[in-house]
Amino acid sequence: MIEAKVFASFAQGFRASYEDELRGEGFFAALAALEPIPRRAEVWRRMLAIEHVTTQALLSAAQALGVANHDPQALPQALRAEGAAEADDWRALGWDGALLVMRDEFPAYLTEFDGLLAQSPPAYAPLIDLLIRHEVAFIDFATAELAGQADSMAVLDTYLSQARAA
Repeated sequence: MIEAKVFASFAQGFRASYEDELRGEGFFAALAALEPIPRRAEVWRRMLAIEHVTTQALLSAAQALGVANHDPQALPQALRAEGAAEADDWRALGWDGALLVMRDEFPAYLTEFDGLLAQSPPAYAPLIDLLIRHEVAFIDFATAELAGQADSMAVLDTYLSQARAA
């Protein structure tokens, strides 16, 4: 069960969020690489793209806050490897099981990000909003996919378009 984290400071929460996005890149890359069904592999690749564009959007703020002042390759690679290892548990859930986790448990991340937004200096609020919107895209996709909507990936594409334009 995913539970929302509460952070003692904005910097602590931002660091955790930034690092979780890097883990997410490894997580979705691993799911995409091993998915034998092409449409599902494409979903995982789009989610990987969402994590990547979100991580890139957070990078300069993470550097300014001192949470990304690290070897530019070592830490991100280590975090992506952690995320890839976590993908094994999701593969065991099956497609519908993974979607149910997304739909039913990812709202905890919204609670977490709402708390982070409340701690956020105004200059960083748009980045926290981006984190919120990317979780909403995952939840909305899972909801639509479980309902059998043919255009369920549209929410992922909409987020990607908006995030890349920002």
